[in-house]
Amino acid sequence: MKKVNKIVSLTLATVMATLVLQSCGAEGNHPGYEFMPNMYRSAYYDTYTENPIFENGITSQLPVQGTIPRGFVPFEYENTLEDYLKAGRALKNPIALNDKVLDEGKQLYQMFCQHCHGADGDGKGSISHPVYGGIPSYTDEVAPRRTGSSMSELKSGHIFHALTYGLNAMGPHASQLSKEERWKIVHYVHELQKGSN
Repeated sequence: MKKVNKIVSLTLATVMATLVLQSCGAEGNHPGYEFMPNMYRSAYYDTYTENPIFENGITSQLPVQGTIPRGFVPFEYENTLEDYLKAGRALKNPIALNDKVLDEGKQLYQMFCQHCHGADGDGKGSISHPVYGGIPSYTDEVAPRRTGSSMSELKSGHIFHALTYGLNAMGPHASQLSKEERWKIVHYVHELQKGSN
């Protein structure tokens, strides 16, 4: 039995050595076989060139219904001082004020604004960084600001424009909050301007 095991072991070792030598390119430079060549070398198409994926070889398709293209903000005002002032004069809050809207606005304010502007809108949030330290209170009557008026006199359009594009050290929130959510925050900020929470 030991003799049989030795013969089988020797035969297996010979077969393995032969396979190893052949796989190392003993007969030349054969790259081997690819069982799924598309996985190794998938077809690609340069940007803005014709390709067979789209109908009639066109280079792009219309966006999916209900989506917004990247970089596009559906807001008729630009991120300029002039349009900030125009928005303040022209924009009115399209959402009717009621207790539910005010409560939702408060919750959104607590999530996105309170850490800088404070729970009461007094500018004393939990962030104490030097860049973000000069946040005025919503009841502040110091003028002039960008609008030529005080924080307590900010209009809905000013607040909505600032939420959309950002203002000074405050970054834009249009990518984080929907248009409706921003208008709800505007309602709540008006409550804070009155000095009520």
